[in-house]
Amino acid sequence: MPVTDPASRYDLLIGSGAFWTRARADVAAARRRVLVQAMTFECDTAGAAVADAIDTATATDRRVLVDDYSRNVINDTMLPLPARPASVRAEAKATLAMFANLAARDVGVRITNPVLGNPLRYPLRNHKKLLVMDDVAFIGGINFSDHNFAWHDLMLRIADRSVVDFLVADFERDWAGRPAGSTGTFGDLELISLDGTTNGALMRPLLDLVEGARTSVEMISAYPTMPFVEALATAARGGAQVDLYTPAPNNKPVIRDYLTGVAQAAGIRLHLLAEMTHAKALLIDGHALVLGSSNFNFASHRTSSDIVAVIRNDALIADFEARMMGPARASSSDAAGMVTPRWRQRRAKLALGIADAALARLGHGRIRAIDWPV
Repeated sequence: MPVTDPASRYDLLIGSGAFWTRARADVAAARRRVLVQAMTFECDTAGAAVADAIDTATATDRRVLVDDYSRNVINDTMLPLPARPASVRAEAKATLAMFANLAARDVGVRITNPVLGNPLRYPLRNHKKLLVMDDVAFIGGINFSDHNFAWHDLMLRIADRSVVDFLVADFERDWAGRPAGSTGTFGDLELISLDGTTNGALMRPLLDLVEGARTSVEMISAYPTMPFVEALATAARGGAQVDLYTPAPNNKPVIRDYLTGVAQAAGIRLHLLAEMTHAKALLIDGHALVLGSSNFNFASHRTSSDIVAVIRNDALIADFEARMMGPARASSSDAAGMVTPRWRQRRAKLALGIADAALARLGHGRIRAIDWPV
């Protein structure tokens, strides 16, 4: 069972059902503000339910920040590509109508990181997932679409006014199109907001934390790449036991091919999960829990806007170990039993290296947010 102590400011919500049940109640109860930010927000069963909750909320300030990804990709299908399925075309049309309806109903709607017809802007995403309802906030990895709701994932509910104020200030900067990297420490919680421009410097302490692990590092992520895999390798060389859990049915199989090619040589024990997980979490020496929207990959290190939390709270970590790590350890299989041709491993490593080098050369430019088209 989750931590239910009413005095606790943390509530770890594993699975979209647990998350949305709690978040929907907070949306309905909010009186001052309902602020929602996501990269993927589609008009399917899950997304429409979130939009309806925002529409019917009685809070004075209702606003949605949706990344331009949702105008370019629906159900993992790129809209500019030819021969899109009719169902994807219909959902894309419904998604545009959903946001237009919210805007018409006095809900503020803005688009982050607009592509503006330039394909080189497409990889430069605002990857944050954030909900604020009065004085509570949710951070984590869950987007608002049926396929995201179907994946194994988590969100963390935080009931702390100072933390929420920090996150609201971050939301306001993104809303204004003036994102800025920032950090804040609130007792046992450190927050890192990545703006897509200063990520390298802001991520350095987190990489140092991983590299300096003394006994153990456990990571759950579908998409880890450089420089985080290198940080795991450094921890392994320093004597820590390093375990990486990633899904066998990955929606981006190039990552799985890459990991099967580099993990063993780096001293990383690679475990394959039987179901798709979209969770992103690190447990370092059993005492520091890292979670949020970062995929621990080169995009997060280079250009993505993300929210990352580093938490040193024994009760929350015990809950995380029991309900997230315990099942992962028990149900995963050793990747050594999976045969991946060497040519695929090499191709994956080369492709990701090229993508990383390309992102390093791209810049966001001046326009970071625009009003929803009307």
